[in-house]
Amino acid sequence: MDGRRRDTWVRGVRLSSYEVGPGDGDVVVVVPGLCVSSYLWPACDALAREGFRVELVEPPGWPRSDRPRPEPRDLDGLAGWVGEWLERRGLTDVLLIGQSVGAQIAAHVAVQAAHRMRAVLLQGPVFDPKYRTAPRGLGRWALDLPREHPGLALREVPEWAKVGPRRIARVLRQSLRDRLEDTVACLDVPVRIVMGEHDPLSQLPWQISLGRPPGPPVVMAGLPHSAPHTAPDRFARLVALGYGTPPAAASPTAGPCPE
Repeated sequence: MDGRRRDTWVRGVRLSSYEVGPGDGDVVVVVPGLCVSSYLWPACDALAREGFRVELVEPPGWPRSDRPRPEPRDLDGLAGWVGEWLERRGLTDVLLIGQSVGAQIAAHVAVQAAHRMRAVLLQGPVFDPKYRTAPRGLGRWALDLPREHPGLALREVPEWAKVGPRRIARVLRQSLRDRLEDTVACLDVPVRIVMGEHDPLSQLPWQISLGRPPGPPVVMAGLPHSAPHTAPDRFARLVALGYGTPPAAASPTAGPCPE
């Protein structure tokens, strides 16, 4: 299928998205990882082949979106722009997918725009509490690099060069400070965790705690952290199997969100 770019203006800031799939398909919104985006285009195309209407949105400051002034102080602030983008686009009954740092942003979006959510899928969420310092987090990322498909770097490096190291470092610091488990605890929609078998960025106990209701993650055998990039068709089939029909009602185990 042929994807297309759409620019949407939010508070005078241009947010770019990649759209693909039938107009009458169930809506899937994808939030990509650390200041990169195109590495998930093949996964979006695969989801479209499964019948979903897919929109991959780039948060402000990502390669094709503008940077707001002042910049958001944390990931919750970044998520606010994506939530307003959802409103401007009029998207409802959304399956929200976040990958890596995008999983953190997606969780905040789901809290802020809960009335627009059908379910949340977090793929390769970061950072496990054991790795929330720059040396540990970067060390785990370095362990993952040899496991990734070689084409990943061809996608990411040009986009990182466009964004610049200062911006990347800023978002990385925000990510390391973010407590995903606290954000997820605020959600009253189903949350599923999907992991690559060889993802070194988090451990099983933390992954289990993130699901709503809590439970083992769905493990994609033989795959690294960026599993949707390495095996886009497998990832799309997994999503279609779990979300081709409306999910079960939200779990009553979700906790209240602190004011």
